[in-house]
Amino acid sequence: MPRNRRSNERKRGFAFIYVTLVGALLLLPMAGLAVDFGVLYNVKARLQTATDAAAIGAGYMLHATTDLSNPAQVAAIEATAQAYFNANYPNHYFGSTVVSYSAVAASTSSGKTITVNASATVPMLLLRVLGIQQSTIGAKAVSNVRYIAMMIVVDRSGSVVNEGAQGTIQTALSTFVATASSSYLVDGVDTVGMISFGGTWNLDYSPSIHFQTGSPNIQTAINNIPFGNSSTNTAEGLYQAWTQLYQMNLPGSLNVIVLLTDGRPSAFTGGITPTGGTTCTNKVWRGGVLEASVSVGSYPFWPPPTSNNVTGLFAAPFVALQETSYLAANNSGCYYASNAGNVYKDFNGNFLGSAGPVDRVGAANPAYTNAAGTGISTQGPYYAAPGTSMTSTQAVRYAAFNVADNMATLIRSDTTLKPMIFVIGLNYSGTSEEPLDADWLARVANDPNYVTVGLNPPDPTKPAGLSVYQNSQTPGMYCNSTKATLSACFSQVTSQLLRLML
Repeated sequence: MPRNRRSNERKRGFAFIYVTLVGALLLLPMAGLAVDFGVLYNVKARLQTATDAAAIGAGYMLHATTDLSNPAQVAAIEATAQAYFNANYPNHYFGSTVVSYSAVAASTSSGKTITVNASATVPMLLLRVLGIQQSTIGAKAVSNVRYIAMMIVVDRSGSVVNEGAQGTIQTALSTFVATASSSYLVDGVDTVGMISFGGTWNLDYSPSIHFQTGSPNIQTAINNIPFGNSSTNTAEGLYQAWTQLYQMNLPGSLNVIVLLTDGRPSAFTGGITPTGGTTCTNKVWRGGVLEASVSVGSYPFWPPPTSNNVTGLFAAPFVALQETSYLAANNSGCYYASNAGNVYKDFNGNFLGSAGPVDRVGAANPAYTNAAGTGISTQGPYYAAPGTSMTSTQAVRYAAFNVADNMATLIRSDTTLKPMIFVIGLNYSGTSEEPLDADWLARVANDPNYVTVGLNPPDPTKPAGLSVYQNSQTPGMYCNSTKATLSACFSQVTSQLLRLML
């Protein structure tokens, strides 16, 4: 064999050995990094999951705690967090050892926080050849638990009485808010008030942080809701609840309005000046409520007739309907003073194209106490241009929808308090009462998960299959209930609150 050929073979053999040795020296650490980094990644992910679970799991206990200076209450929070952490991080996961763990609760101006920190050492496998015996990883989770500022708004109109639903409503409300053992709302922590509405409104319970233990308490207010033969002024109930939230002045809290209603709007509040043809002695501007009759026992109920019984709650006799007596004064000589059905005669047969709360007609936001505003449209958008005839039940009913719809839009567009509207619609089966419009109530709540089912009976202007959600406004929730499922709907509200609090 030629000499140079043997030389070349020796060189190639040496090169192979050299490349193999160098490759081993490079590839083994790289493989070690891949394997050990994979272990570290899994341990890190599991440790983060465990700290997240600890912070979230202790959230309810934290919310229910009234005194973070009380060692026993703090210990209960810490024990709950520890239990959730242990349940989500097995002992010696991938051979790791937890070397530090802490759960610290603290108060803030708008709620409370719990901060969970944990770290663990992880033994290395292949990287031991480089002298790296173990690595330490850490995880942190923080839950911010906000206080709740809530106004409950209860429809106390005539249909509730006709269907005998008062007791069902009172029992469900008691479980939801008045009973400490069943309510997520915590006495001494959250602030709760209640308004009921018919043609006008009543502050049944002034917002209080001691709503369960105070004197009086909200249970007493629930027992005494003034149900009666009145109409449904949904806009007024919503506005007055919004006003109460501003008076609470808790912008960092979770501001909530819970509306319970069993019907379509049939009244709205506004202001108007008597015309020249009136017999009113004093022809000054006055505020009041215009209401239309509701179809009972006459299928198909909807749409309402173009002419029927329209009355104005301007006159003193209507106080007998358990309505608040703050309505228009200066009734002397007016047609409506002796017969509220003649209210159209004092106002040339027409109401205005804009309306608003009776105590501040036209004000766009209760935060602006000196703002006159431009009023709230009666002519859209839910029902387009229904007209302004005081003698048309249809015009008044559609206007009542529009005023309430615009009021709800104002509330959901509030960027200061960012109120959420939870709506529960109470349906009656086999009844002679006018059914509610579930699609519209879901629109009031701005429920992101609701798709319209169409009105019953059908309304060609309100087709099925459309989303009611407006993503530029605060989302809420709608729950469609019967008397049998009313408590379940309140439980859904509680579930939503639990999700939103953390």
